[in-house]
Amino acid sequence: MSGLAAAGVEAPGVDLMGLKCAPFIRERMVAGLRLYRHQVDTVRRVVDVLGGSAILADEVGLGKTIEAGLIRAELAVRGLDGPTLILTPAGLVGQWRREWREKFGWCAQLSPKDRGEVFIQSLDTAKRSPFRDALAQTRFGLVIVDEAHRLKNARTQNHELVASLARQHLILLTATPMENQLTELYQLVNLVKPGLFGSYLQFYRQFILDKRTPKNAAELRALLEQVMVRHDRQQAGGPWPEREVTLCPIRLSSDERTLYDHLEGRLRAEYRSRRREETSILPVLTLQRELCSSPDALRPTLARAEWLASEQGALLAELDRIAEPAKAGRTLELIRTLGRQVVVFTEFRGTQERLVERLGAAGIDSRTFHGNLSLGERERRLSWFRDGGPVLVSTEAGGQGLNLQWCHHLINYDLPWNPMRIEQRIGRLHRIGQAETVHIFNLVTLDTVEEHILRLLHEKIDLFRQVIGELDVILRHLERRRGSLEARILAIVMEEDDTRQLDVRLERLAREFTAARERLAWPEPSPW
Repeated sequence: MSGLAAAGVEAPGVDLMGLKCAPFIRERMVAGLRLYRHQVDTVRRVVDVLGGSAILADEVGLGKTIEAGLIRAELAVRGLDGPTLILTPAGLVGQWRREWREKFGWCAQLSPKDRGEVFIQSLDTAKRSPFRDALAQTRFGLVIVDEAHRLKNARTQNHELVASLARQHLILLTATPMENQLTELYQLVNLVKPGLFGSYLQFYRQFILDKRTPKNAAELRALLEQVMVRHDRQQAGGPWPEREVTLCPIRLSSDERTLYDHLEGRLRAEYRSRRREETSILPVLTLQRELCSSPDALRPTLARAEWLASEQGALLAELDRIAEPAKAGRTLELIRTLGRQVVVFTEFRGTQERLVERLGAAGIDSRTFHGNLSLGERERRLSWFRDGGPVLVSTEAGGQGLNLQWCHHLINYDLPWNPMRIEQRIGRLHRIGQAETVHIFNLVTLDTVEEHILRLLHEKIDLFRQVIGELDVILRHLERRRGSLEARILAIVMEEDDTRQLDVRLERLAREFTAARERLAWPEPSPW
């Protein structure tokens, strides 16, 4: 903690003037609370301008949990009428309780039957009896919903629960207020400020050209400013720690190469056939991504892929001959060389589980972390890692919403084809509170689709070496014009047998990305 914070004085650039909770906040700063200017600006805007209810849509890693706590502190001084309820995904309950206890001194109770001013519950538990019945009998001064994009569908129990709660103020937290369609934005706004957009039909006629393309963008932006606060990393200032990126090229073993060439050739033929017949290409995409991850990710899907007909048995036999995947061996070497805590990200549970087995056999303690763990088990594994556990092997579902800023090393065992998901992985470590350079190691198998994708993301888009603000907006801008980025990448790698022509098409896609970034940065900002 800096000397200024320890003395109870605002850190440089942070001014608490006008906040009635300033004495309380200064006390918490003595206890270790670190504030940033954009967080205090958010409190002023939400309380003084937006009436205490808002969508907090800051980019990943900018401290929305702290912003929500500051808003509660200010509303409490100004006359909060009732207790506070926090609703989160199950995996984030412990993190919220810990962060609010450490930063604000508030103990969030888990049961509605307990006495207290702050209650927390997972959305999945809260929407079922008896918890839902207990919540229905209480009027809350403030309701906070984390990962609020889970409320985007008005016909779900999640949305219905939040809409039914009696409350004075509502705060929704999400870095992605619109994931796929503009109608999702309408549903979130309508929870916080009912009637702001008028009826759904009025919203549709006035602002939707098609499901992903707005019209009357300036008017839409003006309305959103009445309900939404959003900062990117550039607006939040810094200084931000550096990112140091290392590419780890890996050559497949002879058995892996045999399987790869055989299956990839079969997938190319299947892809072209499905495009001609206009049937789903998802099975091809799934197998291609698993092929680039590990035999353990691939095996269950390959065993179910009866459309491979007579080749299925031969492919499974080739897969079974692979004793030690080259990626697993390189990961083991890398972890030993680093000698520090590491987060390993993979897309697939099969890869995750076998990697932990291999690390254990080599004497390296590690834990899996995924979305199917119970709340208690998630907390135990996080506590183990926070207390110095050497390796956490996580899936995207497991890592969603996590704060891992005490760790400085990340290994991308395999890479999603969507840049936003990669940025979200990095954002688990490269976030407010990170004090050291974040080291990112990208494993890439040579002469495979994975090498082409990494070249696109790393060399042509320069994804890893710069913090790309509004990345989700850039992707939506591209995808509403030309379709899913994953589908476009698959088309390029499946349709082109000539490597030079493949590179030409990847270069063209990269130029589209760069042009979209420039268009959105100037002169017109995105409307959401």
